[in-house]
Amino acid sequence: MLFLTVHFTAVLVYADPTPANEGSKLKAFSYPYVYPYFHQSWSMFVPIPKQNFNIYIRDEEHGWEDIFGQTLNEHQCNRLGGNENLLLSLVAGVHYYASSVGATNFIATDDGSNPYLKVLEKVLTGYMTSKYGKRPVKMETIIRIHDLSSHKIYAHYYKN
Repeated sequence: MLFLTVHFTAVLVYADPTPANEGSKLKAFSYPYVYPYFHQSWSMFVPIPKQNFNIYIRDEEHGWEDIFGQTLNEHQCNRLGGNENLLLSLVAGVHYYASSVGATNFIATDDGSNPYLKVLEKVLTGYMTSKYGKRPVKMETIIRIHDLSSHKIYAHYYKN
């Protein structure tokens, strides 16, 4: 019984993410026991993200909205709220778009040459249509890409 108490205490101290625990003596004692045998990384289940995204849109009737941030927050607050399909569409669309343009800052109008932007625009237009009941007029889009490896932020602006 004593062994189980010590084991679970060491694992709890090791896994405690609070800043107060980072330099504690308990963490220093639990680390050599837990790390080599019981350490688990979240990358076992999901790869560590290389980029963070924001998608801001507006039309002539509505102001700027960060729909990616709003949808992600709503999904995290209520996993059964029905936002998963929209979130997956946004993630896939912006991921493929970011991989097609590379690390550049630019202001552009849509010339129809990037098929990934077309897919993302369909998702964004569908979002605005379902939210406001009509198709957006003169929609503007800012796609913000934060590259976590280089710590650079790229912003792309489209007006159509």
